[in-house]
Amino acid sequence: MNAFVFCIILIFFVRKHSASTASVFLPVFHRNSHSLFIGFIVKPQEAPYLSDIVAQGATAVEFGQDASFSCALSDASGVKQVTWQRVRNTEPVQTLATYSDLFKDHVDDQYVGKVHFTAASVNSTSIEIKNTTFEDEACYICSFKVYPFQPKRQTMCLTVKGISEITASVNPAPNSDPDVVVSCSATGKPAPTILWKSAEKELNFGSSNFTTFNKDSSTTITSNLTLPLSQFHGKYVECVTQSDGIEKSVHILVPDEDDKENKVTLRNYIIPMLVLIIISIVIIVTCLHSKLNDKKDQKSACMA
Repeated sequence: MNAFVFCIILIFFVRKHSASTASVFLPVFHRNSHSLFIGFIVKPQEAPYLSDIVAQGATAVEFGQDASFSCALSDASGVKQVTWQRVRNTEPVQTLATYSDLFKDHVDDQYVGKVHFTAASVNSTSIEIKNTTFEDEACYICSFKVYPFQPKRQTMCLTVKGISEITASVNPAPNSDPDVVVSCSATGKPAPTILWKSAEKELNFGSSNFTTFNKDSSTTITSNLTLPLSQFHGKYVECVTQSDGIEKSVHILVPDEDDKENKVTLRNYIIPMLVLIIISIVIIVTCLHSKLNDKKDQKSACMA
């Protein structure tokens, strides 16, 4: 009976002591015919309750726009450092920026000018990704390092879409003198489409398209359209590109037939003129060299 009372008191004491420590002492009893053995198993206490991280951020932006992310932790007890990281496809995790009360905010050297802190503390942090590109499409992680427990993390994933570049040119058709080739290239994500227009009307001439897949997961589409110069000389044609509801266009001026003839004529004149100039320079240099040699010979004869 005395042993039973002793055990009850002991259990009460251990539970009360465990409530104020990071470990729990679990009593273990073993009794044989001669004695009662009392031992303890030390069990680490679970991490104290931490409020969930409230995370906010852009999930999709258009190419060239800024993207913002923020994380807040209501109970910052034990938080020593806040870290922003990025993970993309199969690449290793990249650390973008950190904040601590001791070292304050710090942006990794390779992301200076790209990543900016807009708010920084151990319980609330916000960053901004400037001028997003397709390479910024990734998942962003805010991590609160809580001593002595495991970090508390939240992840937000960003998608970048739109058209990053559009270029156009016009060239003579290689095998058909009265025709002209207009070319348009568009880079975007998802893969852009190209439509040709003139005077607000769609052109029905056949075009040849080429696709290039880029390392940053974007796609470049190139469209070449052959037009009869007699119908379009001196007029504008429009290259219209679209990608996921985003549209951009560029106008191309088809040169006049006279301009084309003038360019050909000028090219025919320039080449012979260059040849004549080079020949003249060679002749002049040769004459000067001969005169110098003659003067040296005359001077030698006089001295003799």
